[in-house]
Amino acid sequence: MHDAGLVWTDVKVENLVMKNGKVKGIDLESAVRIGGNPCDYSPEVCPPEFAREFLKDGGSNFIRRTDYDSWSLGMLFYNIYMGRGYFERKGASTITKSLAIPDFAPDFSEIDDDKLRDLCEKLCRNQPGKRPGTTATLLHPFFTSSGVGKWSFGK
Repeated sequence: MHDAGLVWTDVKVENLVMKNGKVKGIDLESAVRIGGNPCDYSPEVCPPEFAREFLKDGGSNFIRRTDYDSWSLGMLFYNIYMGRGYFERKGASTITKSLAIPDFAPDFSEIDDDKLRDLCEKLCRNQPGKRPGTTATLLHPFFTSSGVGKWSFGK
């Protein structure tokens, strides 16, 4: 996505097209050009900087960058590992207000895999510029420590 100049903006379980327990496609209806403005958003996977802009002016002028997807990917990994979303049973307004708190940081202590917990914490840093990009994410010990990692992208 990023190599194609796009930000997915909606990295979540519901947008993975599954067949026989395997990801066969992804729903990209919310993808926008890097530097573009949002067409919609999902509170449960949007980063804090967008939540703050959304509460300020609806977020229509928010500039999408690739670190938006880094945050969302961390939330996706949490959801897959824990079997539930981070903000499970919370409404959109509550989620957005929580994310907008200046020092908001998700608590991933429930993730008992140390490497995955570390990766999620890095992906979901409150400061967008400090989140790892695609290459750094794939080179994280969670993926590299056992050959192709715990979650294989092959076969």
